[in-house]
Amino acid sequence: MTTLWMIEDLEPWPDQPAPGQECEPTTSWTTPGASDCIRELVRHVPARVEQITVDDRVELLAHLGHGFTTVLPPQLDTLGDVVLTGHLVWDRFLGTLYRTRPYGRARVAERHPVIQRTIRIPTAVTGWYGVEYEGARTVHRVGPIPDGYSIVAHALLVTLQ
Repeated sequence: MTTLWMIEDLEPWPDQPAPGQECEPTTSWTTPGASDCIRELVRHVPARVEQITVDDRVELLAHLGHGFTTVLPPQLDTLGDVVLTGHLVWDRFLGTLYRTRPYGRARVAERHPVIQRTIRIPTAVTGWYGVEYEGARTVHRVGPIPDGYSIVAHALLVTLQ
């Protein structure tokens, strides 16, 4: 079985999977150096990458095994049998960026908040503020969220089914 990390966005969906549950996420792959990649979650995963043309667009689809696929960013520009370095990103609105729809099932083993330092910017309205984030995103595994940080996503350790 293939086990790897997946970032789940904070969209308010009723299918928020808990450890032990299965999900059918639509995912893309992120790589070290990308703004959404969290270094501590990076894994090396064997894959078979194919090129798909949809509506005159060329997209890359990676087969990770167990019937699970994910779309790749165009800058990877790789085909055939490869080893991908990075992690999955579950995006429920992935169809707005890609025409290819990835598929597959995964069982959640762990779920942890991803936090980032938060800077509150005062506004003209009392009690309201804008938010800016700075620094790296990190996985928070134990205890309350530290002051000055906010949850920006969730990290799920998943096993492909």
